[in-house]
Amino acid sequence: MGMRNFRAMAKEPVTFDEIDRKTLKRAWRVAQEFRLLILVYLALLLLAALVGSLTPLVLKNVINLAIPRRSVSLLLVYTAEIALLTFGGSAIGILNRYLNSVIGEGIIFRLRTRLFEHLQQLSLSFFTNSQTGAILSRLNSDVVSSQQVVGTLGSVVSDLATLVFTLFFMLQLSVPVTGLALLVVPAILLIDRLLGKRLSRYARAQMQTNAVMAAFEQERFNVSGSLLVSLFGDRAVESTEFSSKAAAVRDAGIRFALFGRLYFTSLSLLGGVGTVAVYAIGGDQAIRGSLSIGALVALAAYITQLFAPLTDLSTARVNLLQALVSFDRVFEVLDVEPDVRAPSDPILLVRPVGAIAFEGVYFRYTSGAPLASLAKEGSAPSAPERDWALEGIDLRIEPGQTVALVGPSGAGKTTITTLMTRLYDPERGRILFDGVDLRLLDLDALRRSIGVVTQDPFLFHDTVRANLLYARPAATESQLQGAIEASQLAEMVDRLPQGIDTVVGERGYRLSGGEKQRLSIARVLIKDPKVVILDEATSSLDATNEALIQMAISETLTARTSVVIAHRLSTILGADTIVVMNHGQVVEVGSHQELLELGGLYAELFHNQFVEVSGGEV
Repeated sequence: MGMRNFRAMAKEPVTFDEIDRKTLKRAWRVAQEFRLLILVYLALLLLAALVGSLTPLVLKNVINLAIPRRSVSLLLVYTAEIALLTFGGSAIGILNRYLNSVIGEGIIFRLRTRLFEHLQQLSLSFFTNSQTGAILSRLNSDVVSSQQVVGTLGSVVSDLATLVFTLFFMLQLSVPVTGLALLVVPAILLIDRLLGKRLSRYARAQMQTNAVMAAFEQERFNVSGSLLVSLFGDRAVESTEFSSKAAAVRDAGIRFALFGRLYFTSLSLLGGVGTVAVYAIGGDQAIRGSLSIGALVALAAYITQLFAPLTDLSTARVNLLQALVSFDRVFEVLDVEPDVRAPSDPILLVRPVGAIAFEGVYFRYTSGAPLASLAKEGSAPSAPERDWALEGIDLRIEPGQTVALVGPSGAGKTTITTLMTRLYDPERGRILFDGVDLRLLDLDALRRSIGVVTQDPFLFHDTVRANLLYARPAATESQLQGAIEASQLAEMVDRLPQGIDTVVGERGYRLSGGEKQRLSIARVLIKDPKVVILDEATSSLDATNEALIQMAISETLTARTSVVIAHRLSTILGADTIVVMNHGQVVEVGSHQELLELGGLYAELFHNQFVEVSGGEV
């Protein structure tokens, strides 16, 4: 079970050897910014190990020198040394903890911001094929777990130093006792080889089950998911499904905890056997007079310092692999290449005019998930390519022209607009903006030149003001008010408890559908783009508001290129050009009257929508 979940993490399973070499190297590159702090941190760990190893020697002198001589002055000197070593070790420990936190949290910050920035560059297809909860798991739990590499590295250095110092001083005290203590080392290494890899597999399985459960929770407990469950779902079924996912987390946690306890207990028992042996042999030597009582006490203290680092070192690889698994899961996402790439030397249009041209454009949506570990559990990792969503599109939109896209559902109207904003790139052909291929333009500048009002507008869980300013943070108060009035929002804003500073709720659920639509229109008006795309922008409005919005839009779109998608043909009668689409192709182009006289698909759609409804003639 553990290995199966491990292999499900990526399309190509990552072996432990690959994690050790490749991921560790990449993790070090992330940490290079902190290399000076890391060197200071490691140096202090060496000093702390030396300080900790000196205390048993001072204790030996207390027993062998101060007490037999009944010397209070020697006793005070040695106890002062012990106190100094203790306080010095504590101070170094506090400083080490601070450095560990600075380095670890710094790595978390760097990874998290780098991952966030990379996710923003990924194409829309990545998010349509990935679960939000799984993505958030990478940003949160995996990024946090990755800092364990720093702690593990520090533990390795500290343990090695402690082991070297301890063995050196033990050999000075008694070679036979030290040799006997080392006899358990092969057994410790054997336990690590037999059980260590399996424990790491269980750790990865535990991560994956937690990510699956988090994704389920995220979908159900946002506003849209909660509403869907309330209206269509079966709460008993939902509880059963969640229970199964929570049970998988529980079982993975129990399996990891039980196997981990077995692993560490086995190592502790071996350490205990070594301690008992040292007491037995050392005590015999003390009775025979070949070993002093102070030396025996010092050896007894050193033996606890010997097996602790041995045990830690044997588990260091396991701990490192667990941390590197988190690094690997983060790098998994960082390695996803965006379908839409910003040009290396972009062309910046200083004064865009809004001329758009499609030349022989072919496009289809792919069905494969970018990462198996981010897709819904049990879903297929890939699927056959779909048919063309757009096929051989040739279309010219002149500056300032209003073009309406009409046609049945699935004809490719929205796909046209997503290609215009470069959410996707065409598979063949090219799209020109002011005569320049979109793939050569500065991507941010291009999108600043285009404003979009979608059929289902998204609003942040923030104030009306913040949602409007998101399109143009530098907008003035007068620009805000002008956009609010132009989109017929003034009366609504006045009714809100805090006016423009009222929080609209998650996805704007405190507002009606029409109010959200008008707010999204106001957001585009504030952006003041050269090209405006209206994708069913008035679909949620009643007849009165629709007429008012159409008037506001008509005035605002003056001297701008506009592309309007509408199923309600009454909203596009005044368009300069109507483009009729069907099955991903442009089948008719002309004015309203020209297309009616043509008697093709547009005439059929218009007839079905108006004549049959009214029962008369137009």
